[in-house]
Amino acid sequence: MDWQQIEPILHKWEGDDGAWHRLFDKWESHAWHDHEAPSEKTNVLLVDASLVTTEGKPDMGALHDVLAKHVAGTISDLHLVSLFPYIGRQTDTAVDPRIRLYEDLGELSDDFQLMYELDPVAYNAEQFDLLAETDALIERLAYGATKVRVHAQSFRGMTREEVKNVLRLWHIVLHHYKPNGQLILAEDALDEAGSYLDVVDAVCHFDLASHVTLALAQGKATRLTEWAQKIGTPPEGKTYFHFLSSAERDPFEKNLLDNHEAMLLAAHSILFSLQGIPSVDYRTLFGVSGPTDRDELVHALKKEETRLNRFSGIMGQLNVKRAEPALSPYATQHILDVDKHVFAVERQLNGRTVRLYTNVSDKEVNLEIRGTSLFTGEPVDSARLQSFGYVWVSI
Repeated sequence: MDWQQIEPILHKWEGDDGAWHRLFDKWESHAWHDHEAPSEKTNVLLVDASLVTTEGKPDMGALHDVLAKHVAGTISDLHLVSLFPYIGRQTDTAVDPRIRLYEDLGELSDDFQLMYELDPVAYNAEQFDLLAETDALIERLAYGATKVRVHAQSFRGMTREEVKNVLRLWHIVLHHYKPNGQLILAEDALDEAGSYLDVVDAVCHFDLASHVTLALAQGKATRLTEWAQKIGTPPEGKTYFHFLSSAERDPFEKNLLDNHEAMLLAAHSILFSLQGIPSVDYRTLFGVSGPTDRDELVHALKKEETRLNRFSGIMGQLNVKRAEPALSPYATQHILDVDKHVFAVERQLNGRTVRLYTNVSDKEVNLEIRGTSLFTGEPVDSARLQSFGYVWVSI
């Protein structure tokens, strides 16, 4: 641990240096494993750890089996919620539940990177137990996390500088154990989010869903374009974390006027076009509302046309994204203003340029676009965007 960096932070909290040394000594003997840094291949799936059931009970082994067979290779990361505090299976009577959890998560991490939540609750700085919460952070890293999301609202009653000191410490600690890991901050306000980018790796934008919903409901991209143009360019090595649905809110499609599949794919075209790490909600991808029997889930994906088309459409977009370097979370972004019905983004990285156009209306829109389709590899001389259609081209 780099004590030169963390000691000034710890002294502000008037902590016991000996206790901190004992904390880090406890974890130094753990077998730490790092993973790849985020790239265009980074696609996150928000998933309830209890999603897949067998005989009516949550089964993480079955969850792993379903995800490994149906999304591995396209989805790189699982954002597991409803995991902590962990409640062991009823068959765990002879096995420490924590050991069982290590085993289950260890199997998942063979196929996916893992992301967890850390939500301390503090009403003031005096109440906040920095030592205990830092221990909880390291424990999540030991459970396989390469990404940890923290909510700014968890630090109630603390000043921004106090919060930034906590995040600064956790950023150092996280990168000590996982150099390619990500500390992600959830902050509701766009103006506030950017002020934390110097002490975390990425910040969430909660406003995206509401702006996309409004654009699709009105058939106009004007306000969405204006909002996206206000998003600042992050410092080098920093990025954003985008989603349409979150664990705290209903699935995105519940906010649409109709359960419209073309509209849903248009929304995800917007999500995947923006600079940042994208997250897809399991309820949207699989068409479920909560824990589901494994056999029922697999059968529905194969036999129910609507759910299969939705699943295939989103996965198809993600597969195109993961093959395009200019859609890296660190590729630059320029929001284009081409038509009131179209949301358009230009992304650039290392001399490569792509443009992504999404029609948010039920009207047909003609655009002058020249390039090569990222979906078909064929030349594009002009584009007629159908109702809620989208086109991604390399320039």
